Amino acid sequence: MIEPPTSRLPPIRRISSYSTKDLSEGLAYLRHIYNPEVQGSRRRWRDSSDARKRPQPEAEDDLDELRADAFERSYAIRWLTSLVALTEEWDTVSTHDEASPHGRERLVQEAASLLAICSGTAAAGVVVRDFVFNLGPEMDKKLKVHVKDMPIDNKDFGSVGAQTWGGACVLTETLLSDDPAAFGLSDARELWVLELGAGTGLVSLALGKYFETAPTSSPRTVVATDYYPSVLENLTSNIQANFPDSSTVISHFLDWSSFPEEPTTSPPFDIPFDIILGADVIYETQHAVWIKSCLTRLLRKPTTTCDPLFHLMIPLRATHSFESSSVDNLFAAPAPQDVTTELQLVTISKEIIVCDAITGRGLDQIEYAYYRIGWR
Repeated sequence: MIEPPTSRLPPIRRISSYSTKDLSEGLAYLRHIYNPEVQGSRRRWRDSSDARKRPQPEAEDDLDELRADAFERSYAIRWLTSLVALTEEWDTVSTHDEASPHGRERLVQEAASLLAICSGTAAAGVVVRDFVFNLGPEMDKKLKVHVKDMPIDNKDFGSVGAQTWGGACVLTETLLSDDPAAFGLSDARELWVLELGAGTGLVSLALGKYFETAPTSSPRTVVATDYYPSVLENLTSNIQANFPDSSTVISHFLDWSSFPEEPTTSPPFDIPFDIILGADVIYETQHAVWIKSCLTRLLRKPTTTCDPLFHLMIPLRATHSFESSSVDNLFAAPAPQDVTTELQLVTISKEIIVCDAITGRGLDQIEYAYYRIGWR
């Protein structure tokens, strides 16, 4: 059974004597309790051996019991408040802590964000998460991405894109945890990657982190795009937080509806992309039409040494079956009588990925359709 905050956390009266590392561990513990995972992001593994490699979460009943305990929540709020208050002490008193001022500042920001959640006021502020992904089938290395979600603004439809959705988590895990080399991410040649509807940028940020650890000197560039100004502002902020001294990942405006009709293309869209990504980007039939038109101009044609692909992850909703059917229809292989000598964009493979739903939401599982689309 998971320990309650009153037993697990460093004592409030001596909180200033603990190292940043100890405080970060306490914060991670509270986040696990009071800041639930992104809905539908916990992928079910294909076989029992994979399942054993993945850390098993505590029983959800234990976590629910802790979340409902008013006394423990009150203590967690007081602990977080004391942690946030440390920023004034750190500003005025020298410390032997090895953490940098930037590291302590991030710790306080995360504590303030979690404090809003525990106090029931998260809607008024941002939510900051650290996503950790295993690399490769052996899962012996890990990669961490720092992501900020902005609150949904009912007056700004585009603000839904400033939230991290389950499809982005599942697509990232699929690309990095299965076998990055199988997706062309470890190729020695120069790579250009494009993400459509990047939102908070989780997929692009994770690939950028992976590219920085890849053993190659060939340039890699990830272009994370979106349409809405508020989303692009948050996306740019997330890129700067994860890559303060690097241009591996850049953000850019892209309008799917008008781009295919533009007579000329300017950087960074003047060079075809080797890999294009999309997660939770189709929620109207027209979106699939626009995306296909964009792919026609942006996805590199195959050669004897590379096979550029569009990786698409969309949730399967019973009430929105048109989402997947529009993709199935638009990217279907042509009938024999319609085959031409020109390459066409078609679905090369389609896989159904099942994820555990968060308990208490009335669902046991969430399904995603993962498409690999390319020129044939």
